[in-house]
Amino acid sequence: MARSPITDLPADYVEVQHLVLTEPRLLFRLNLLGLIPLILAVVAMGVYGAWIAPLRPSIPPERVPLPDVLMIVLVIVITLPLHELIHGLAITYVGHKPTYGMKLDKGVLYATADQALFRRDEYLMVALAPLVVITLAALLLLWIVPNGLVYWLSLAVVLNAGGAIGDLWAVGVVLRHPRSVLVRDEADGFRVFGCAAENKQGA
Repeated sequence: MARSPITDLPADYVEVQHLVLTEPRLLFRLNLLGLIPLILAVVAMGVYGAWIAPLRPSIPPERVPLPDVLMIVLVIVITLPLHELIHGLAITYVGHKPTYGMKLDKGVLYATADQALFRRDEYLMVALAPLVVITLAALLLLWIVPNGLVYWLSLAVVLNAGGAIGDLWAVGVVLRHPRSVLVRDEADGFRVFGCAAENKQGA
């Protein structure tokens, strides 16, 4: 059971870090770094697919009766909003109300919770939820989907992993802070707040 949500910043907390993930230089770097989880996912799905291939039943049809270009579009159109929906469900789980949107100039979708404050571990769970849920769900579904969907389901996992680089970067940044911090998520980044007394002691 999730603890009561925090909406008001404690009086003794101050902002200790503000990160804008859509800042042009960082966004460019993240787009390049996104190749790392993408490549790892390609390798992992290839190994997993080779392992289950002789074990799973052969389920027709062998091909999806749609052009490959349309299937690529469908994978993107389904995977990206699903990623944000899972963020939103995780936000709801910890007691806040999610809001959804997109920044067309940056080419990103987002799920956030206006003015909500997350405990550090809550924020980590919200950030990692889409990567974990979509990956695990796909690994299970690969045992039962028709042969023609195996490649496309694997592609969804790969694209989701590559697209999760912003979440992974945020996790890496937030993990550098103690568990006592609070995180305010924003559409294009987040703010970290820590106890002023703890910050003075650590200075």
